[in-house]
Parts: sequence; structure tokens; C-alpha cells
Amino acid sequence: MKRLTFLKLFFAFSVFSLFLTSCGDDINNPIDDNTPASVKLNDALGYIDADSDVALGGSFSVYLTATKGSNPMKTLTILEDGQKIDITTDRISFDGNTGVANPLLLLQDKVNSFEQRITIKAHNSYSVGTYDFVVTDDKGLTSKVSLKINVVGTKVNSLEGILLNQSGPAGQGGLDLDTGASTGTVESDANSKNAEIRDEGVVNINPPYDQTWKQQISGMNGSEIKYIKKGQNGVSESFSFDGIQYKEQVAALWGSGVALTLKSADGKRNVTDKVAKGDIFIVKNGDKYYLLNTKDIVVTQDNNKDSYTFDVKL
Repeated sequence: MKRLTFLKLFFAFSVFSLFLTSCGDDINNPIDDNTPASVKLNDALGYIDADSDVALGGSFSVYLTATKGSNPMKTLTILEDGQKIDITTDRISFDGNTGVANPLLLLQDKVNSFEQRITIKAHNSYSVGTYDFVVTDDKGLTSKVSLKINVVGTKVNSLEGILLNQSGPAGQGGLDLDTGASTGTVESDANSKNAEIRDEGVVNINPPYDQTWKQQISGMNGSEIKYIKKGQNGVSESFSFDGIQYKEQVAALWGSGVALTLKSADGKRNVTDKVAKGDIFIVKNGDKYYLLNTKDIVVTQDNNKDSYTFDVKL
């Protein structure tokens, strides 16, 4: 009887020991569900994997790959300076197709691993932006890769040009804005073909001619001129000529220019009002843009040696 009791106790102890061992395994080796996905930007032709410069209005592309950690992946989110990029702005494309969502829901095999070629239109200002590519799994764990995009432009060229009174000696009255050289205004003067702007000369009513200088300019050889006026047509009140550093900034100003409303004496050209020191103009000739600041004006009383001095950015 005592032997049977001992055997029962031994059996019960053995079972209890196995139970403790099993529980101990669970405690010392818990299921690991805390490892987030692995995310990487790959170095490949046409794709960036590090901080980069992008021209204003330009885009950049990344080749993103991700592999799940402990849990299936759920979404991919693209952030700019901590904020989700609005998908309705059409700034994001996936594998060449316009993005449909941000966050992008990962489906089918992509919950385990995926590769995604992403193109993003960079922010539209001369500044540095941080772009994050965030993968979230179905337990809410996140991992990300980031890069900084510095939006830059093409540096302007700067020069000074002096435009002379067109009614002075032959061979003057025009200005080549690419070089700052004085030119004539008639077709027989070969240099006149290089001019983008011209002076309108003096008041000419009846002999003897009034030698009063009109102090007006107009476009030449297909050029158009507009005013750039602070606080008008989207131009900031704080706008400054000196603040324009890039060609792209000059071109972007064209749409904010104020059109000329006056006509030349022969009715063939749009002309400015009387030009004053500090007036800012933008000139368009084909696909070239020039920004002009009226730096100085010299008015003479008894001859036609009047002139404007322009600072030019092109």
C-alpha cells in the first residue's frame, strides 16, 4: 500500500516538473513580435540614396525596398518635414504611375517584402526639406529611411548696361541685355539685331523739335516688357531685386508682371510710362528672361546724351 502511494506521488511530481519546465520555456523564450520591418534606399542608376540637390520645379526618384520583421507590413507613408504629402497634388508616383494613396496600403505578397520605385516632385521653394519613407506593420511598429532634398536653382548672371537716348548720334538707343553693350535701333545697324530693349527718343511734334526726352523704353527684336511691382499680381511687398539669385526665379516672375498700356508714337510698340529710378522691369525674348533694375537716370538739358543705367539679371 505504501509502495503504491509512493509511485503515485512520484508520478504526480514528474508531471508537475514537466509543467514547470514547459512554463519556464515560455517565460525565457517568449514569441518575438517586436522587430520592425527593414527598410532601405538602394543605390541604382537614376535613383538617389542620400541627401541631394534638386533644381526648383524638379523631381527626385528613390528605389525603396522593405522586408517584414516580426509581423506582416501594412502601409507605406511618405512624409515631407513630418507631414504626409497630399496625394491629390500629384507629387507622388509609384513605378511610373500617379500615386493613389498616401499612406499606401500594402497588399498580397507586399506584406512580406516589396520593392518600390518612387518619384516625388520636390517642394517649390529654395530650401532644404526632409523626406521620410515610413513602413508600419500590422502591430503598429514603424521603421523609416530619410533623406534631405535641397532645392536649388541656376545662378543668375549679372551685368550693368547703359541705354542711351535714341535721338542722339546714330548707332545708339538700343541695349543688348546679354552683354550690356549699346546698340543702334535701325536694321542697317548690324548690332541692333542683338538688342532686347530700346529708348523712345525725344518729343517730336513739329519743327523746331522739342528736345524734351520722353524717358520711355520699349521692347525690340520681338522682346516683351512688363513691370514688376511690389504687392501686385502676386509679387510680395517685401520683394527685392537683390533677393533674386536664380534664373528660375526670374522666369517665374514673368507671370506676375504688369503689362504695359501705352503705345509708341507710331502705334507699333507697347511702351513704358516715364521711367523712374528704382523701376523694375522683366523682359522676355523667346525663352530668355531678363530682370532689370533702374539704377540711375541721367537727364541733360541741352543735348541728347540722356541715359539710363540698368542692373540686369539673366
